[in-house]
Amino acid sequence: MVTGIIYWSCSLDQSVSQHVFSTPIDQQPGYSLRSLELAVQRVHEGHIRWQAECFERLSGVSLTGAEITLLLLIGEGSGSKSIKEMARITNRVDIPNIQYSLRKLASAGLTRKHGAGRSGVSYSLTEDGNRMAADMQAARNDLVRQAYPDLSGMSRELENALKVLEELAGIYGATDGTGRSSKQG
Repeated sequence: MVTGIIYWSCSLDQSVSQHVFSTPIDQQPGYSLRSLELAVQRVHEGHIRWQAECFERLSGVSLTGAEITLLLLIGEGSGSKSIKEMARITNRVDIPNIQYSLRKLASAGLTRKHGAGRSGVSYSLTEDGNRMAADMQAARNDLVRQAYPDLSGMSRELENALKVLEELAGIYGATDGTGRSSKQG
């Protein structure tokens, strides 16, 4: 009998299969949380890899998952987004890297910059950017519908997962790198 945590993973040859993670960690207090953290890492890596491959297939343009995330974020809702908004929504603090990504998106003809100064700059999508964002959203929706035909039946589970993940984002976002909350005295 195999014991341990079963998880899905993509191997170097791009095949996806189940694996078993059976180490002493699965018998320690808090292992469920650690397993969740590892699952989040796998989801993140798989998601950005899927975004990059899908975007390149649809557009012929090679972008990173982080750049595509910014493109899609700018396209959500109405109006344009500031760097500060994008950093806050994505929980990023690497403003120079965000700026570099935005320049790369602009040079690909996908975004445009509005305003000037430190706080008056915002970004919106060009016509090509809007088309690519819509194509990416459609591809994502198709993928999710294939995997979860009754996604609406999972809404409660997804809401609960979102609450836990947002709490963890808050905990990790409030640390000073030493494992202690930077809000502690």
